[in-house]
Amino acid sequence: MSTERPALSERAVLAAVLRGLALAGLAALLWVGWQVLRGPRQAPAAPSVRVAKLMPGSFLLVAAPVSPPGARDPLQLLLLRDTDGQLRGFYLPVDGGRAAVPVSGALLRGVPCEDFGPDFTARDIGCRQARPGFEFALRPRWGLDGRTLTGAAPPLLAAEGREVEGDWLLAPAEPLRQ
Repeated sequence: MSTERPALSERAVLAAVLRGLALAGLAALLWVGWQVLRGPRQAPAAPSVRVAKLMPGSFLLVAAPVSPPGARDPLQLLLLRDTDGQLRGFYLPVDGGRAAVPVSGALLRGVPCEDFGPDFTARDIGCRQARPGFEFALRPRWGLDGRTLTGAAPPLLAAEGREVEGDWLLAPAEPLRQ
């Protein structure tokens, strides 16, 4: 008995090559189809806070979705809609889970405060109820635009952004200047 195998004919080789090409074409077609079904790649969304229900003369204190470079986490974001409808945002330091009164180094430290926020009647921002032993936290005041109204406090650090379809979109933060 002979153990020789018959050599592949040209027709068999050509059929194998064509099957391989058809399989590669099918794989490429499936990959392209998957990419089309998945849709275009989306850029990462800018950090935002929902403000659609923030009425004129009201404010919102939330955990800041992003911090400026050089700030010590965690921070809170004070979003206030003035009585004229203008929306502004400010970063605030946190002490014990609550917004604190900013002192030197704007976002590096804060004086404890039980209730920090704007007063739309007086048109200022400040500590409205101090923690026991920290009554001096009631003195610093800021205008609704973040400018200092009392001498010793730094201006509030604005959270630059814009309102788009009910969301406050934060702009990329600039590094802190000391």
